[in-house]
Amino acid sequence: MEQKKFRAAIIGCGGISQVHIAALQGMKNVEIAAVCDIREERLKKAVEKTGAKGFADWHEVVALDGIDVVHVCLPHYLHAPVTIEALGLGRNVITEKPMATTADDARAMIAASEKSGAGMLGVIFQNRYISSVQHAKKIIESGELGAFRGMSVSVCWRREGAYYSESGWRGVKATEGAGSLINQSIHTLDLLSYLGGPIEKVRGSVFTGLQEGKIEVEDNAMAVALYEGGQRALIHTSNNNVDDDPVELNIHLEKGALKLFGPKLYAVENEELRLIDAGDNKTVVGKSVWGIGHSAQLEDYYACLAEGRHFWIDGRSAFPALSLVLGIIRSSEEGKWVELEKA
Repeated sequence: MEQKKFRAAIIGCGGISQVHIAALQGMKNVEIAAVCDIREERLKKAVEKTGAKGFADWHEVVALDGIDVVHVCLPHYLHAPVTIEALGLGRNVITEKPMATTADDARAMIAASEKSGAGMLGVIFQNRYISSVQHAKKIIESGELGAFRGMSVSVCWRREGAYYSESGWRGVKATEGAGSLINQSIHTLDLLSYLGGPIEKVRGSVFTGLQEGKIEVEDNAMAVALYEGGQRALIHTSNNNVDDDPVELNIHLEKGALKLFGPKLYAVENEELRLIDAGDNKTVVGKSVWGIGHSAQLEDYYACLAEGRHFWIDGRSAFPALSLVLGIIRSSEEGKWVELEKA
């Protein structure tokens, strides 16, 4: 039987779209049929790279006949409206993180995806596909190192003024939604619940450090979160570092500990590290901090479409990471513990 060929549209032709384009161009069952951006130069480059038809209006793109999948690679505040409209037209949608900037918008996306006739919603959390993350999850779930006790994470990178000012939307509360938490750290925050289970409540503090007076969102955050089972997670994120440090995630178990350092997984034994998984070594397109799981996630998403399977990183699966971001910020504003919102 001949394999169905999916026609994809990429909305938003900024940096992250290049990762999507590279992944799709490596898939035999996908054709990039349309690209969309309001910036003429970006759109021109995308058309030249893909051979697709170019558009400036995303409303026109999601309504095109024959489009099977819409890739949402836009500023954060546009993820929800584009996704909801596309799903309502029966399009399948894969959107970049964060799925939305508010819990209400995220719930509206979930509701739209669960209506009769809607397409299939997927949310990019590519780090779940890294082999070292999968290895850690198997160790935790197997119980070979005993019960899960908690985690600590650190995402300390460098983002200077130009990073915010040149974009036109980063650093602005209404368009980015938040700062280091929602943009740089949300992939790692997603792993807290993916590996450790549901988080119940959080106590956090956020502030704007080196970009104070220049942006409206936080560039530093610290928090302690409690899982529903009573375990704890410590969180530290900053965009004020000298350079981009490898993401660090420490997993504490009853009979030992694991450390994810960048893409590598180590066993912690007598205060020494033993490498147990080097992570995937697929070619990385774009920034290394975007990780190496995009192509794996997109291949899985299209395989689900081809085989009629539900995609596992849907709106409900992606919601906890956004809820944790919003909970940390709300806790900082209110000066107390807050329970995380549910989908």
